[in-house]
Amino acid sequence: MELGELISVYRRQAGLTIDELAAKSGVPKGTINKIIGGITKAPTLDNVKAIARALGLRLADFDDEPQLAEFFTASEQKIIENYRNLDEHGREMVDLVIDGELKRIAQKSQSAHTLNSDEDSAIRFPMPYYRQASSVGFGDWADSECAEKIMLVKEPPFGAAFIIPVNGDSMEPTYPDGCKVFVRPQHEIRDGQVGIFFMDGKLWLKELGNKELISHNDRYPPQPFREDLRCWGLVVGICDDSYLGI
Repeated sequence: MELGELISVYRRQAGLTIDELAAKSGVPKGTINKIIGGITKAPTLDNVKAIARALGLRLADFDDEPQLAEFFTASEQKIIENYRNLDEHGREMVDLVIDGELKRIAQKSQSAHTLNSDEDSAIRFPMPYYRQASSVGFGDWADSECAEKIMLVKEPPFGAAFIIPVNGDSMEPTYPDGCKVFVRPQHEIRDGQVGIFFMDGKLWLKELGNKELISHNDRYPPQPFREDLRCWGLVVGICDDSYLGI
């Protein structure tokens, strides 16, 4: 068995990816790949020593070929034989897949361990919450009240940057009085979308219409645009109890 093949065997026995072997040995990944692939037939002694140390081996371990049957099943030996028949590109692709899968399994194992060992360590998603309600109906006065941070137990809708409560029934049944909504900051939205607007010194949660802000409750008339109208964001969902772990 050639030196490159021995390094590949010992690397897998050590449970190291090529990236990890490169970092641990100080030998560049490209150099290791060339040795493993047989491109570099006579690597420097310093590089071989460094790789050996990283694998917990001696130089002599690279002189005595391990017997494959001692380490691998028949199917694993077949994989090794197929690996030998690949060119450099093919071996690099196989190494990338193996390294990626090893990392995925390690991360999956770590996540499972974290969740099982301590329920309180479950992932949380911090989100600013502005208690100053958006205006629904004829508007609540906007102010500069600071947000508090609440922790969500599941991932919020894509792009959501903060949460505000709804005060009033003019957007019922879509957005009931007292509910909380996720908002994605943006200065423009399309007609028919629901957003948060600043107008006439107030905040409004309304559907954007043709030169007017529309309520979903028929009892409330549309609000014509005023010169100071500004869009503060798009409403991207309701923050119901499932997000709060209730």
